[in-house]
Amino acid sequence: MNAELAYLLGASGDATFYFRKKKNEYSIEYEQKSSEWLEKSIIPRIFSVYSKKPKLTKKKSGLFRVRFYSKDAYYLFKDFRSNPEKIISFDETCRVFFVRGFFDAEGSAPIDRHRIVFYQKDLRVLKLISKILKSKGFKPGKISNSRDIGLLPLYGRENVIKFIEIVKPEHPVKSISLRDRYFY
Repeated sequence: MNAELAYLLGASGDATFYFRKKKNEYSIEYEQKSSEWLEKSIIPRIFSVYSKKPKLTKKKSGLFRVRFYSKDAYYLFKDFRSNPEKIISFDETCRVFFVRGFFDAEGSAPIDRHRIVFYQKDLRVLKLISKILKSKGFKPGKISNSRDIGLLPLYGRENVIKFIEIVKPEHPVKSISLRDRYFY
């Protein structure tokens, strides 16, 4: 496992996997409001790990999409989604990159409070992220459920600052908002 792949696996918390039997196509799609995040964080990593240069497209909904085709990636990502506990076997750097990718895709940093929140239907993933954060000295809150979506909060100014310094979010909107609030 390398850090670039760990980031893609984390960010795939919000990805869709497709197998089109008639065409024998295996694909992974990342969709986001931010084309910049896809261009600067996802596409270069796909190229680095899989030597593929996917295109960025804009959907009618206004969201941006990156889709790449790889049978190996499809099965690896599907297996990881079925067995997220494999993250614990990653080295420390890869675990941090996984959390970074996951936050960039599925996290938020509400402006009105000193907190970060991770969202995911699969509570196993949130429990693993909580465990990783604890191993790095964070004090995450309790996982709760709202409308069938799990929430893992990280409260407090010190926790948020430490998160920025250790995890180093890359998502342009989230990272700029966090740095502007805590470092300027």
